[in-house]
Amino acid sequence: MAIIPRLLFLLVLIVAPIVVYGTSAGLQERVATHFGSGGLANGWMRHDVYVAFMLAMSTLLPLFVVALTGFVPRIAASQIRIANRDYWLSPARRAETLAWLAGHASWLGIVLTLFMVGMHLLIARANEVRPARLDEALFFMLMAAFAVLTLAWIVALTLRFRRAL
Repeated sequence: MAIIPRLLFLLVLIVAPIVVYGTSAGLQERVATHFGSGGLANGWMRHDVYVAFMLAMSTLLPLFVVALTGFVPRIAASQIRIANRDYWLSPARRAETLAWLAGHASWLGIVLTLFMVGMHLLIARANEVRPARLDEALFFMLMAAFAVLTLAWIVALTLRFRRAL
């Protein structure tokens, strides 16, 4: 079962830079990247710096988080901090627990990648108007979705390891 989230994460990691790079071509040399009250731009980056930053944030950051959460425990199991650790990492359950953590980490990577791509698309859209203005309603919806999905991820992790079955 853990293979599905891993494959989806891989797919999202392939598509994300294509979307970011493809939608960055139309941006001006000076990209509004920070927005204040009312959605008005108050911070900018050079185009090439912005694209490199968004490519890293939408691919390398999620990859790092997934590796740290889902795959490092395989080589450093002593560092895993979960409730009932001895039970879940006993020889009889270790492989299943590590597979579950890898799959669960992949879901977090998917959420993080989609959030960063969503932020990029909002920024690209904000730069289509003069003066640059971020759609605050969409921004807050994206932030709320990210917060809800991250909370759901934490709850699922907590519930999975809350007590020995």
